[in-house]
Amino acid sequence: MTSRPSIAQLKDGDSDAWVWFFTEFSGQIAGYARRMGVSDADDVTGTVLETVARSVSNFSGSHSQFRSWVFSIAHARIVDDHRRRDRRPEVEFTDTHDRTQVGPDSLIGSGDPELEVAMTQLTEEQRSLLHLRFVLELSTKEIAQVTDKSEVATRVALHRCSKKLRELLSGGELEMAVES
Repeated sequence: MTSRPSIAQLKDGDSDAWVWFFTEFSGQIAGYARRMGVSDADDVTGTVLETVARSVSNFSGSHSQFRSWVFSIAHARIVDDHRRRDRRPEVEFTDTHDRTQVGPDSLIGSGDPELEVAMTQLTEEQRSLLHLRFVLELSTKEIAQVTDKSEVATRVALHRCSKKLRELLSGGELEMAVES
């Protein structure tokens, strides 16, 4: 199925709709999970996909709201993974393997050495916000829903992240629009 199915088709269990859902979201969820340093991105992705499949019948809203809902589930699973890992550390990170190692779809893997260094100096939350905004291209409103913050707080946080990144890039002319 090349066109986007309706939410009703997903709720009805239409196999083409679920193929679209998997194709559309699995890579983005896995990339977000890797970007946020989860211990097993595939496991988190599978858990998110399963959660969506089990609870889509309770969802009501537009496709944009559906996308936000899916990433709010992903965000919650990533937080769960970090909490579990913080209680029981599984591996010790080294300089060559840390939470900044990510998939090819992230800002850190941009190919711009200055940007990559600057991104590693941001907090995990700042990197997450920038990833949601500029890699996954969520609107400020959608990011607010994903992170369970107000839209104003999200806009302010994105502005501060952009400002910090510009400062880290030594006053470079990096323009990042946070309004949507």
